[in-house]
Amino acid sequence: MAKKILRRLQKTGNSSYAIVLPKNWIKDLKLEKSDPLTVELEGSKLSIYPSQKVSEKEELEYTIKVSEDESVSLIIRMFISAYLLGARSIKVEAKEKKLPATLKDELKKYAKDIMIGIEVVEESLESITFQELVSWPSMNLFGLIRRMHTIALNMVKDSYSALINDDEDIRESVISSDTEVDKFYFYGIRVLNEVVYNKDMLQSFGLTKDVHILISKSLLKNIERIADHAVSIASIRGFSISESDRKKLQNLYEKVLSVFEKSYEALVSQDKFKANEIIDYVQEIRKEMENYASIPQNIIEHFERIAEYTSDIAENIIDYSVSNEILKY
Repeated sequence: MAKKILRRLQKTGNSSYAIVLPKNWIKDLKLEKSDPLTVELEGSKLSIYPSQKVSEKEELEYTIKVSEDESVSLIIRMFISAYLLGARSIKVEAKEKKLPATLKDELKKYAKDIMIGIEVVEESLESITFQELVSWPSMNLFGLIRRMHTIALNMVKDSYSALINDDEDIRESVISSDTEVDKFYFYGIRVLNEVVYNKDMLQSFGLTKDVHILISKSLLKNIERIADHAVSIASIRGFSISESDRKKLQNLYEKVLSVFEKSYEALVSQDKFKANEIIDYVQEIRKEMENYASIPQNIIEHFERIAEYTSDIAENIIDYSVSNEILKY
């Protein structure tokens, strides 16, 4: 249950005021003299909370104990979860005997493929330790999201080319780009989880309200899913259809690509009106889906999903806009 007290402002100078906090509150929060506090003004609401100390960030360590019959998939998921939740050091060690070499190889692969700044710092027969060697950059989260969007957009373009031309080089390029999108996605989630525990980081990452954390997570996921569908399209080999169906597919591809491109413009400008037009356009695309019944449905479904996730991105943009206009939550 939240604790509340009534305090009167005390004037401490010509342009500043102070309030006195109960000693037991300071003790409960383990605060000391000169510790930083964040004071946040949001509409008519004033919040005060402790700023995260550097030493606390450095102490985020997590150890995974592995038994002989432990599920490898569970260990991998725990490893990824620890990364997403902001662990600076992740140690995986055997409870008895030695850690399987195959498990260590799997962990290294995931660290390389989806994690930014995480490297092996110690390895033995019994354990392996990963540590964050790159500190949090001063970055705008929207810069990361825009970069993800740009890569995913190029993936959609290349996936269609790989499908129509059955081009293996383009296909491999799409798959490689998906790894980059995954890295940005997981890093973005890690950043947002960091902000949850340290609210004074909100503005440093280009966010102004708590609700932006939830919206940003949804936005990241929608772009990541579009990239996944681009990979699925590019991975189809030996594709062959009639000339009339090829023209229909080209028409669908161009419409889906166009609306996804427009979502970037709306994202950059945070334009709710453009976002609303995108949602309406996607609804029109949905109504036309029966026109593509003669084309293999697995391909049509991938393009339909890309359009739907683009509509979700537009919804995210509207959510951002509305949240910025609301003073109270």
